[in-house]
Amino acid sequence: MMQLYVVPSLKAKEKLISQSQAWAAEIGAQWVPRHGQTMEELTRVYGERLLVYTSKGPQIVRPEGTHFFSLNMAELRIQHIRRGQSDHFLEAIGSGEPMTFLDCTCGFGADTITAAFALPQGSRIDALEISPLLGAVTQWGTRHFVHEKEDVTQALRRIHLTLGDFRTYLQDEAAPPYDVLYFDPMFQHPVTASCQFQPVRPLMDHDALTIDDVRLALQKARRRVVIKDRSLQWLAKTFPQMKRYGGKYSRGAYGVLKGEATEWNT
Repeated sequence: MMQLYVVPSLKAKEKLISQSQAWAAEIGAQWVPRHGQTMEELTRVYGERLLVYTSKGPQIVRPEGTHFFSLNMAELRIQHIRRGQSDHFLEAIGSGEPMTFLDCTCGFGADTITAAFALPQGSRIDALEISPLLGAVTQWGTRHFVHEKEDVTQALRRIHLTLGDFRTYLQDEAAPPYDVLYFDPMFQHPVTASCQFQPVRPLMDHDALTIDDVRLALQKARRRVVIKDRSLQWLAKTFPQMKRYGGKYSRGAYGVLKGEATEWNT
């Protein structure tokens, strides 16, 4: 696993420095004293393995921009759920009953957070993220971010995020199945104009989700495999039985396939 380095922000006080040291120890990263060094100086030594700990939590700082944990679209979607509005993602995963759920491509965590907020008690919400830097930032959010509304904070704490490649999980015959496996391959058909992605785009896994990946996922899912994409034609060609949710008035749609681990539950 990539060695990560954590450095406090340039003007960090004693409390923030202590927090940065504790978090570095929590994730197994090496803590680096700032000593007044600029990001350019630090990057020359530690490269792209550096996280800056600030009052907002850890940040990825790159020439393209800065990324820190935020609920992003999950905030708006939770507001809609509170008002009783529908959510295509929740419809696609079949959120009406308790389940075990694995987000295989967690990224910023918006979908996982939405699932953690909406799924009934008794559900388990797990996630995988292959990028060590992005995974560390999102994992900090699930463990430490405090929202103004307690139920949102509780939803974050329901998430168990692990750094790892979903292909390793899929190929492990001893790994347990889940009721629902979810994939959002962000750069399969990327929205190139999205500013949100710019700081992390060079750090992401750009390998496309393949049909072989999907076939392995079907063997691990008791109920459903759900795949989000801007275009699902590539999936429908191989799996004409695919059910589709959303996409008519939005950039993304959800393709749903019946899991093969047990009987299909609708």
